[in-house]
Amino acid sequence: MKFWRAVLTGVLIWVLVFFEVSILMFGFKLNPPNSLYYIIHFVFLAIFILLASLIYFRKAKAGFGQGLWLGIIFIIVGIALDSIITIPLFMKLDYGFLIGGEMLVGYVISLIVCLIVGVVKR
Repeated sequence: MKFWRAVLTGVLIWVLVFFEVSILMFGFKLNPPNSLYYIIHFVFLAIFILLASLIYFRKAKAGFGQGLWLGIIFIIVGIALDSIITIPLFMKLDYGFLIGGEMLVGYVISLIVCLIVGVVKR
């Protein structure tokens, strides 16, 4: 496991998702609980995780366990950055946001995509 490579690709995902959500909310005026917002967001989230996983596994050993660890690191990085940046600045210190339904679905998507990429790249 290339820990710092995994952390940096996790940061890349967080930045891409931050801009994607900002564009959806402020550019297209799509806000939760709009169904179209969730559909677009989760499709882009899966694409971003797929691309970041492919970047990571390009120079790292792949497999089920490696995919699992990569997914866990992506989730931890996302939670850390949301806790430091998103929640204090945009969520009025509502840390319950991290265990909301939307976030849990995102965590599951992260794990599944990383596992699939890890297994396929093996």
